[in-house]
Amino acid sequence: MENKFNLTREQNVFAMKRNIVDYIWKSANLEGIDVTYSETQAIYDGGIVNGLTVDKMIAINNLKYSWQFILQKEDMDCDFKVLCHLHKLTCDKLVLE
Repeated sequence: MENKFNLTREQNVFAMKRNIVDYIWKSANLEGIDVTYSETQAIYDGGIVNGLTVDKMIAINNLKYSWQFILQKEDMDCDFKVLCHLHKLTCDKLVLE
């Protein structure tokens, strides 16, 4: 029987890019950030959402930057240094590009 869940890197990247806003939205909700999917999409696209605190918008952007970091590092080894950097990207109060 063929293992239909064994994707190539290219297939994984395609799926991630296609679903990135959904992943960010779900991650934010798991962290207790009360944000809707459409608000997440607006923040991901660089907009500002009225009614959301600055902290919530920063958290959404930090998740976005973390995913972008993962995409940029094609040959990245998942070691302690990389995990610490991902933690910093995700948890810092303000990340500037």
